[in-house]
Amino acid sequence: MCALALSESILKYMIPWLDLDWPLNPEEIYGREGPLVLEIGFGNGGFLVEQAQNHPEALFLGIERSWGAAQRLFKRLEQMGLQNVRVIQGGAEFLLQHAFKPDSIEKVYINFSDPWPKERHHNRRLIQQEFVKLLGERLVADGQVTIATDYAEYAEWICEVLEGQSALVSCFDRTRVNELPGRSPTKYERKATDTGVPINYFVWRREACVSLPPVIVQKVEEMPNVVLSGACDRDTMFGDQRPESWVMTKKGVDVVIKLSRVYRDSEGDWLLEMMAKEGAFSQHFGILVLRRADGGYLVKLASMGHPRPTWGVKQAVGKVAELIQVRFPQMRVEESNVGE
Repeated sequence: MCALALSESILKYMIPWLDLDWPLNPEEIYGREGPLVLEIGFGNGGFLVEQAQNHPEALFLGIERSWGAAQRLFKRLEQMGLQNVRVIQGGAEFLLQHAFKPDSIEKVYINFSDPWPKERHHNRRLIQQEFVKLLGERLVADGQVTIATDYAEYAEWICEVLEGQSALVSCFDRTRVNELPGRSPTKYERKATDTGVPINYFVWRREACVSLPPVIVQKVEEMPNVVLSGACDRDTMFGDQRPESWVMTKKGVDVVIKLSRVYRDSEGDWLLEMMAKEGAFSQHFGILVLRRADGGYLVKLASMGHPRPTWGVKQAVGKVAELIQVRFPQMRVEESNVGE
């Protein structure tokens, strides 16, 4: 089978989750119904592909931050001709919170996630109380999560987290086991076993009596923009602009907006490189400042980064408009949909 071009692989296997309503609709994404199975951090993709081969009736979804890992998986999927696997690039905790309905996931696999061994980095570990609570809410009744690690101290951490919650219960008579009959080992797992490193497995299921939160639908909103009118010097609008940041709070969530760099094209329009971090969710994107035919200026999102128009992104557009007004107080807002 000929390898697909990267652009075609992205269209075929990657879920454009920032452009879709949340929570996602698996039936629309896969074109059929089936039990939903997640692997969080699929690495080289071998485990995910093998599971998808063995269970063609299921819908498999790999969550991974690494773009390189995603590209390697695309090649595997095309070579094997698998149609029941999709990929999301993003953070697992945020995705569980927003992209999946409660009571919707059959199984979750977490194979050898980063143990973050330094104590000052323990807050970066995936397995935390809040994350396990999310798992309990998103799994179906009796749905399972399987966690594997070869890092002894992290295994103790996981034990403490799992034993300190009530949404999940062990499928065994103890917190962890060192063998799983019938388990398909990952490449990393085989290497650890061959060198005598013990593996810790945690197989826990959701209790049927778990209290589930309501489904919160988040529609994709219109793209933010601001129209300004009034006299200004286009050439000096951002000529000496330095990096700048703003810190805000929205519904108890810390929101950080950063302006990193400014660019100007041959037509004289400005492009500002931005970042908005809303809790655990970060987006990098561009904001354009364009001269309109009527002499005014349009402040809007650029296509770079394909940002989702969240509250933080809207505020970033508003902050850029404010910077222009600070430099040129005679300019006024004619239209705006950025809200507060």
